[in-house]
Amino acid sequence: MIGVGLVVLVIVMSVGIFFAVAHPLSVLQAKPTPIPYKAPPRSMEVPLTTHRTQSVVAGQATTTLNPWGVAIDQQDGYVWVAEPGCEMNPVCNPARTAMLGKFSFADGTLLQEYQEPAGYSSPLFVAVDPEGNVWFTQPSTDAIGEFDPVTASFTKYAVTKGSGPYDLVIDKNGNLWFSEFTGNRIGFLNTKTHAMVETPIPTLDSNPYGMTIDPQGTVWFTENRVGVGRIGSFPVTTSGKITITEHDVVATQPHLLVVDKAGNVWFSEAFAGEIGEYSPSAGTTKNYPVSAAICPALASCIGSHISGIALDKNGNVWFTDSLSGRVGYIVPATGQLHEYMFATKNLHPHDGLVIDKNNTVWFTEQYGRALVMWPGAKLPAK
Repeated sequence: MIGVGLVVLVIVMSVGIFFAVAHPLSVLQAKPTPIPYKAPPRSMEVPLTTHRTQSVVAGQATTTLNPWGVAIDQQDGYVWVAEPGCEMNPVCNPARTAMLGKFSFADGTLLQEYQEPAGYSSPLFVAVDPEGNVWFTQPSTDAIGEFDPVTASFTKYAVTKGSGPYDLVIDKNGNLWFSEFTGNRIGFLNTKTHAMVETPIPTLDSNPYGMTIDPQGTVWFTENRVGVGRIGSFPVTTSGKITITEHDVVATQPHLLVVDKAGNVWFSEAFAGEIGEYSPSAGTTKNYPVSAAICPALASCIGSHISGIALDKNGNVWFTDSLSGRVGYIVPATGQLHEYMFATKNLHPHDGLVIDKNNTVWFTEQYGRALVMWPGAKLPAK
């Protein structure tokens, strides 16, 4: 479990067990060489007043390719969608054409899609920095991409070969943190100097997947491999050098995650058909079944896959179920389940689920090729 050069400290708590591991030998890369590219002129963008009042009517816009991750730029009035156009398993054909989609925050309409240049690969997850630049992971070619909407230019930064960067978050300093699904590391990129640091995760082959950052500046991530059952955390640093703590969460393949106002960590549990809640202060986990009607044997469910997860203003926990074609939420205080089942079964709402500051739910339909908005965090009438 422990590689050469790692110092391991196992701390046994009275209310739970977690593992804290220092990594004095983080993988520090030389400054990557940016490879800039300016997109060709496009004329399809619809004129936009960026701060129009957001519509209270649900909407849906078609994407050109199969969409995945979603990021909100409420300040500039955009919703960004990664369109890899493929099914990651855990990567896809690196030669596949892919693009970033820009949609209106006001009503969800498509404004423009930017095709990636040669040498780039399918974008998976996407995030927006304080200056409005769009960052995205490229697991198929082991790279981080940056898109400047003002100049319509792309830049990419190489990550260690075989790393498979997946989810990403931006901290309050504007620096980027990302999971390396096949590299079993946490990556850091200084978005100003472009210095990169990669830190090994204590558990071997843990398949780090989802990432989120809480208000205190702690980054949380999931370890998605079957049988691991852990999530990890670390406080952000300006240098990129971190100490990772692993937490046992009694979960089956934790997927994506969010942190509520009380500091509890909520995570989707893929084929277990459940949503998990982890209390860092108590070191305990509570699981909420959300697929019992679809898969009575939740431990081995092939008709449900809980992936996306988000919190609304009322503290309700939203989720997407890609296999059963559902979007819904649970009320934590009661465990009550509310859900909407789509008539078309193969829409595949997956990892692209976010809720903005106006309490509007946004999600992508991977096979339906669409971005959907539900204002007011309300399910459609059945």
